[in-house]
Amino acid sequence: MNHKFNEIDWVDFLKKSIPKSRAILTGIGDDCAEVRLGREKFLLKSDLFIEGIHFKLKDISFYNIGVRAVSRVLSDFASCNGWPKFLGISIGLPKYLKEKNIKEILEGVLVLSKKYGFSLVGGDTSYSQILFLDVWAVGSSKKFIKRSTAKTGDYIFLTGPLGRRKFNKSFVPRIKEAQYLSKNFKINSMIDISDGFSLDLYRLLKESGKGALLCKKEIPLTSGESDLARGEDYELIFTVDKSEKKISLLKSKFYFIGTIRERNFGYKIKRNSKLENIKINGYTHF
Repeated sequence: MNHKFNEIDWVDFLKKSIPKSRAILTGIGDDCAEVRLGREKFLLKSDLFIEGIHFKLKDISFYNIGVRAVSRVLSDFASCNGWPKFLGISIGLPKYLKEKNIKEILEGVLVLSKKYGFSLVGGDTSYSQILFLDVWAVGSSKKFIKRSTAKTGDYIFLTGPLGRRKFNKSFVPRIKEAQYLSKNFKINSMIDISDGFSLDLYRLLKESGKGALLCKKEIPLTSGESDLARGEDYELIFTVDKSEKKISLLKSKFYFIGTIRERNFGYKIKRNSKLENIKINGYTHF
């Protein structure tokens, strides 16, 4: 029987194939890598933003191309409770791109550089048939939060409603929210929603070796159940230790949606009094 090698399979293959190193504290399978260089720890992240795949020129300004390309990387830093320090961009430039267009992209990047305090340190340029940006960043974290450390009994929360953000519009990476959560609560795991809620939560559960029970009536949906598979929400899913005493404060600020269960429980949602398996839908590149 033929088996289609999808994006999740590819991640699993890389994790098994790449030699382990004591310098890699967290590698493939999380939103950022955490590495050790001497006594210092660093966060590393890269992300592609490709015309025709992630955006269409008729739907977005060149300024927002710069903003969104960088914001996607910042959102991954947020999900690990990290902060960016240095950033580089490699860009593929098609012939139709004008000098003013390139300057507008750079303007979007520099606005975020000023807002979040990172330095633009270089990159590369090349002719390309389509416009694309490959953004990479180096940063740090006082307390790195992984996808893989959810615990049975954890409470599952969202930082904001699903389906609220319009496609091709700029968004605010939840870096400040992550910093607040890490400082004030026992956060065991976290992931950002880039490819769809049901798929990204599944990734967290898979890395943690856990199941989950969600409550349909508690999930904040904007347009309906299609929001569960909609990509590019860029909110955070985070799990909170069951021993946390300030749950009532969390519930007043964020959205409680369910609990972490053992793996053999499965990935389920409660609709009224009925339990159903969750369909794992979302955006995958292949």
